[in-house]
Amino acid sequence: MSAAVLIATKDLKLRIRDRSFIILGIVAPLTLAVIFNLVFGNAFDASAGLGLELGVVDLDQSESSQGLSQLLEAQDDEFLTLTSFDSVAMAEDAIGKDEINAFFLLEEDFSRSLTSNQAATIFVVGDIDAPTTTQIAVGFAESYGTSLDAVRIAVLTIVQLTASPPTGNPLSAAFSYEFTDVEAATRQLDGNTYFAAAMGVFFLFFTVQFGVSGLLEEGRLGTLDRLMVAPIKKSSVIGGKAILSFALGIISMGVMVVVTSILMGAVWGAPLGVTLLVVAGVLSAVGIMGLVASVVKTPEGAGNLGAIIAVVLGMLGGVFFPIGQGDDLLSKLTFLTPHAWFMRGLGDLADDAPWTAVLPATGAIMVFAVVCGAIAWVFVRRSLSR
Repeated sequence: MSAAVLIATKDLKLRIRDRSFIILGIVAPLTLAVIFNLVFGNAFDASAGLGLELGVVDLDQSESSQGLSQLLEAQDDEFLTLTSFDSVAMAEDAIGKDEINAFFLLEEDFSRSLTSNQAATIFVVGDIDAPTTTQIAVGFAESYGTSLDAVRIAVLTIVQLTASPPTGNPLSAAFSYEFTDVEAATRQLDGNTYFAAAMGVFFLFFTVQFGVSGLLEEGRLGTLDRLMVAPIKKSSVIGGKAILSFALGIISMGVMVVVTSILMGAVWGAPLGVTLLVVAGVLSAVGIMGLVASVVKTPEGAGNLGAIIAVVLGMLGGVFFPIGQGDDLLSKLTFLTPHAWFMRGLGDLADDAPWTAVLPATGAIMVFAVVCGAIAWVFVRRSLSR
C-alpha cells in the first residue's frame, strides 16, 4: 500500500500543477453552475417572478362565494396577494392605479343560482397590460367553479335517489374543506444548490479521468514498463492510479461545496450526509471511468469514450434539467445513473433533514462503485499481465 500511496502522491503533485485539472475540476463546474443558476434558477421557485396581485368583489357574501377568497388566501403570500373590495368601481380604480392586476366579481345572486340549479358566473376583470396574470386568475375561477359543479351534481343526485330534499343549504354543507400543510415525500433543492451539485457531479467524471487514464499515458510513454520491472506489485500500480483519481475527485467536489456555499448561497445539508454522498459519488466515478479505461488501448480513446459516457449519464441523471419521478421510461432510466442518486440524496438532505436521510442514495451509488470498480480492477490486472 505504501508504494501505491507514493505513486499517487507523485502523480497528484503533477496534476495539481496541471491547468487542465484546474479548469475541468474547478473552474468549469463553478462557472457553469453560476451561469445555469442565473438563467434557470428562478424556475425552481414557484413564486419567483410572479407576485400576483389580485382582488375580489364579493357582493353575495355567502358561504359559497366566500370559498373562492379562502382558496386564494391559502396561497403563499410571495406567490399571491389578495385584496377585497366593496364595489366594482373600487376594484377597477385599483387596476387603473396598478395596485392589482385582475379581480374576481361574484354577484349578489351567486349562491341562489347554485341552489336553484341555474348558471352561476364568476367574472374575471383583468388589466389589459397583464394578460398572463389575468389568465392565471381565470384558471383559479375555473378550478373553483368546477369544484362547485361537482358538489352540486352530487347533491342533486342524492336528492333524486332519496326523494327527500336536505334542509338548509345543501351545497354549502357538502362543499366543506380544510387547508392543511402536507410535507412532500420528496424534497426539492433550490436553484443554487441544484446547479452547484449538478455541475460538480457532472465534471467529476471528467476530473477522475486524469488518474484512471494515467496507466494508458504511461504505457505510451514507456514509464509503465519500468514500473512493471521494478519490485512493485501490480496492485500497487493500479491502486496508486485509483487513489490519485479519488483524491482529484475529492478535491474537485470539496472546492465546489465550499465555494458555492459561500458565493452562491448553496445549502448542501448536513455535513456528514454530504460527505457520505461525495465519497460515494467519487468512488462511483472512479469505478466507471476505470472500467472505460480498461477496455480501450489509448489515452485518446479513453478520453473520447469517457466523455461520451459522462455526457450520457449526466443527461439521464438530470444534471442539466430536473427529470420527474413518474412512471415513464425516462424517469425509470434516470436511476440507472449515479448522478440521479446523488441529486436525490441531496434532495433528501434538504429542509434540515438528518444525515441518515442519505443512506439509501449512498447505498445505491456504492453499487455502481463496487460493481464497476471490481470489473475494472480485473480487466486492468489482466492487461498488465500481458
